[in-house]
Amino acid sequence: MNRRSVPAVAGMAVVFAGFVLVACSPAENPHDVAGTEQTLNPRYFAEPPEDTPKDPSARCLDADMPNMSIDESVAYWQNIFDDQRSHYPEQSFPSQQEVERQKRSEWSDVVTDLVPPGGDAAFAQDVCGLPPLDGALYSGIPMREVRGHAAELGRRACTSIIEQGAAGLWQSLQAQESDRSDIAAYSYLIHSAIVHVCPQLSDLTAGPTGIVRCANVIPDPSARPGEGVFCVN
Repeated sequence: MNRRSVPAVAGMAVVFAGFVLVACSPAENPHDVAGTEQTLNPRYFAEPPEDTPKDPSARCLDADMPNMSIDESVAYWQNIFDDQRSHYPEQSFPSQQEVERQKRSEWSDVVTDLVPPGGDAAFAQDVCGLPPLDGALYSGIPMREVRGHAAELGRRACTSIIEQGAAGLWQSLQAQESDRSDIAAYSYLIHSAIVHVCPQLSDLTAGPTGIVRCANVIPDPSARPGEGVFCVN
């Protein structure tokens, strides 16, 4: 069975990136300090990918409307499930009551109160030409013309950052066996969500402070024999 479905960033596998401070031994050539090395401070979704496929002429309904309300979010998902019920009546779908209960529960976990005025519209206008917004309902209505389609993707991206962290979300994206253009499109979508929908999460795009590899640094004279040295900026 081949269903059309709404792309969801939150459905990716959870993979967390680990960052480790490296202990160094004073016994390893302690007099040579020329080999110290500064690692780069990683940034995740802080800049849009340069190779993002995008149709600049595309237009989304959400780009001309105020921020989404919880009622509009519920109505969007009811629309999606009703459309699929009409095409696959023999399949099992959550009831309208179940959809409403689930989506209202999820809404409380989203960064709704912190979305800037006009944030959903700015996001929709920015990402509308990306391939993840392509497609249509079985009824034939283009997804870009469905209220909530673009805005929900921005909200879901913000929720995924809260749940996984920007580094974890970046790692899960890179692990996907997808075309690189698809990964670039989703990376652009997440970047745009951070800029327009949840700018309060922008601090999460930076990795930990750069670490100096310090195997050749002379330990402090007060260090106990055999004690390692942790080097940070």
